[in-house]
This record gives sequence, C-alpha cells and structure tokens, in this order.
Amino acid sequence: MNSLLTPGDTVGIISPSIVLSEKSSLNLDAPLEYLHALGLKTVLAPTALTGLRLTPNSDTEKARDIMDMYRNPQIKALFAAHGGASSLRLLPLLDYEVIRANPKPIFGFSDSTTLQLGIYAQTGQPFVTGISLEYEFRGRTIHPLVSQSLQNILSGKKFRCSEGQTLNGGSAEGILLGECLSCITQLQGTPYFPSLKETLLLIEDECEPPYKIDQMLTQLKMHPDFGDVKGIIFGRFSECTSNADTHGTVNEVIDAFAQNIDIPVIKDFPFGHFPRRCVLPCGIRYRLDADAIVLEQIA
Repeated sequence: MNSLLTPGDTVGIISPSIVLSEKSSLNLDAPLEYLHALGLKTVLAPTALTGLRLTPNSDTEKARDIMDMYRNPQIKALFAAHGGASSLRLLPLLDYEVIRANPKPIFGFSDSTTLQLGIYAQTGQPFVTGISLEYEFRGRTIHPLVSQSLQNILSGKKFRCSEGQTLNGGSAEGILLGECLSCITQLQGTPYFPSLKETLLLIEDECEPPYKIDQMLTQLKMHPDFGDVKGIIFGRFSECTSNADTHGTVNEVIDAFAQNIDIPVIKDFPFGHFPRRCVLPCGIRYRLDADAIVLEQIA
C-alpha cells in the first residue's frame, strides 16, 4: 500500500460534525501549527471553524465543503477538526463517484467514524482513526503516543502495537474497521454500513451506560455478516458508567460478550476517548495475535 500521507502534502480541514457544546467557533491555531511543523500544508474549508451547529443549511454546506476538497487535486487528505454528532446526515449528500475517482483518506475520531465508514462502505477508501485536531490540544499539547503514531504514518512505517489484555486467544487476519461503537450501530440498516466479512473490528465508546453498550454489541452480533468477523480489539471506554447495576460494569459487559464468541479478542487496547491513544490506518489488512497481544499492519 502506498503511503496515505507524506510531508509536503496539502491537507484539507473540515468540520463534518455538530459540536455538543455551546461553542460557536473554533481556535485551531495550535493544531494547525503542529501540522505545519510536520511539514504539511493546510487549507481550511469555509465551515471548518464555524460550522459547529445544526442549521437549515449546515448539512449542504458541510457536504459542499467536503466535495470541494475531494475535487481539489492539490489536497491529499482531509482532517476532521473536531468530533460531536450528526456527520451521519452528510452521507446521502456526497458524490461517491467523485470520491472514488479522487481517493483521499479522512483522518478523524469519534463521530468522524460515521463519515469514514460510510465513505469506506461506498468506495473502499482507507481512512485513519484516532486523531481529532481540536481534541488533541485541549490539554495544550498533543499526547506523545498520538503524535508518534501519526508521524509513523507520515514516514510510511507500518502500525504495530503490543498492549492490552487477552480475552479470547488465537490469531487472525482481516481488514481493520472501527471505531466508535455508537457510530457503527447507527449505520446498520443503511447503504453506508460496511461489509463485516473478513474484518477485525476496533471498538470503543464514551458516555454510554453499560446497558447500552450491551445492546449495541448484541445488535452487532446479530448482523448477518458477524459470523465472518475474524477478531475484535476493544479499546478503552470513557465515562461508560451508570447508577443502575443491572448490567454490571462495561468491563463485565465486554467480558461476557467475548465469552459467547469464538474468535480472538483483546481489550484495554490503547485507543479511546482519552489523551493517550494510537493513530492507525483502517480499511487495510492487519494481523491480530491475541495470545501475544499484538496488532500489526500487514498491508
């Protein structure tokens, strides 16, 4: 596989999501300075800094900006400025023939999962999960693991990580897809849900009580393609708690889920809504060795 992005490339900054706060604009000075220090040039979409709220025209404006980025031959990749909600609304408005003719990875995280997986389902275009520009600099400096794994992508180094806990042993190979479980769930039953055949699934979430995690995992298991999933990598779940103890903790939900499937599974992989996480390409082949707790890119 050719490098998804290299120093000297120009990247487009987009805001596909609606923020879940009172913000009316973003300050991206620090993340843009960081990208420039990596040797990347940046172009901001018209809605990148202010398209944070749902308005009568917000969907069409955001979709227009995304398509303009795909049509621009100077832009080699797209970066989501932030997470939030509602990027699902954009999927019917995109021109997938244009996207297939001008393949560019989207770098994003959290709600960007919906956009990334929807485009992947329609085009087979790889993407990069684990980085969201505004999120990375809320603590003023980007976490070293996020920065190093992003730089590895820029240098063409294949991803490899050995961290986590074995739930089901064994090894498997497949196309890595993920990551936010609630975003994966909202795509089911739409034309934008990707095939699960021959896949390794990377899964995490935040602010969902254990009973909802249980429901979403159960729904995923009932999908007709789930029997062709080769392995699962559970990341870390942020603020997934509840006052009710009917379903136990989210860790207990994950453990019980793993006990009822016969494929390699690990948990506590360094990925989730925490400052420390990996950045890794998706839509390409990986090998999961659950016994040795190694996830490595092989394509």
